[in-house]
Amino acid sequence: MVYGCRGVFALYWHSRFWKMIDWPLFIIVVAITGIGFVVISSAAPSYEVKADLIKQAAAVVMGMVAWVILLLLDYNELRALHWWIYGFNVIMLFAVVAFGVEVMGNKNWLDLGVIMVQPSELGKVLLIITLARQLDGMERLQAWWHLGPPILHVLPVLAAVVLQKDLGTALVFAAISVVMVYGRGFPGKKLLAAFVLVAGFVVGSVWSHYTYGTVFPLNINPDQWDRIDAFLYPEKDPQGSGWQVLQSKMAIASGDIWGKGYKQGEYQQDGWLPFPHTDFVFAALVEEWGFVGGAVLLGLYALLFLRLAVIAFSANDRYGTLIVVGVAALFGAHVLENVGMTMGLMPVTGIPLPFVSYGPTALLANMAAIGLVQSVAARREPLPYD
Repeated sequence: MVYGCRGVFALYWHSRFWKMIDWPLFIIVVAITGIGFVVISSAAPSYEVKADLIKQAAAVVMGMVAWVILLLLDYNELRALHWWIYGFNVIMLFAVVAFGVEVMGNKNWLDLGVIMVQPSELGKVLLIITLARQLDGMERLQAWWHLGPPILHVLPVLAAVVLQKDLGTALVFAAISVVMVYGRGFPGKKLLAAFVLVAGFVVGSVWSHYTYGTVFPLNINPDQWDRIDAFLYPEKDPQGSGWQVLQSKMAIASGDIWGKGYKQGEYQQDGWLPFPHTDFVFAALVEEWGFVGGAVLLGLYALLFLRLAVIAFSANDRYGTLIVVGVAALFGAHVLENVGMTMGLMPVTGIPLPFVSYGPTALLANMAAIGLVQSVAARREPLPYD
């Protein structure tokens, strides 16, 4: 009798769990991740490919565990842990400043002995959770002075990332914050005015650098100026700072419509394309699978953003909406920057392509972010066209 009751309960719980899953979102993420494994297996160096695939698979397993935990956990339970999560995030990111390892000019890695991790990837997800709570608790967000609390909330986190010399990741943190503030209801015209001021600040710094050889008013280290040089004038130093961008553009162009086929891309297989399974994974994909392959991947991302929009608009409360908006901003910033830099439309940064680029820490954080969205989706009222 006892075993029979347990069996009925297990069957009920099993049925309830599967109904909680937002299947369109799940299928889209699985498809994009699958493409990532195919590209990594082809583009990763031959002496690393097996180890990289094992690490990436381990990240998927751990990410799925985090995804299930967050799905079963009501996201509103995170409200009470708001300050604990925020404190942990700030301490974690400043610990990287103090004890981190510098890689490619950025001090944003922690060496745990067995594996190198990038805490800022997790920090993005934690910021979404805490900033959503901060914005949800505000009665009004219309005037400039209303931005005081959100700015003070983001500033320590952003400062820690800037001190890690990781300007690309700092821009992602800023993008997440701006989109979430807009999603909370801050007037778009005022945000546009602020963007124009910041853009003028940056353009003024670049102009003063090339005109007078100074870095006023923006202090950027030499490695970052090399990346700006490569973005503006890649042909000026084709064997140096412009190498990555030029090789990436040639790899993309050589893919033509249908691509060269699996493991047939000369630029990646012969070592001409730098970091083909991490930073320049989109170029590696297009070289082997052509315009069609790139279009399929971008189409899947479009479906992902569409599904996130549906979940955000139908969330039960503003807190859930803000969480999904933050996750959409996170993925959007990564896709825009990564794809843009491979085509020479954005400066080169170490921003990975979500679910595709090799990087266990980033993949685990992305899976956790999807788990948060699944938690919101499981507790919303479905729309008629769901």
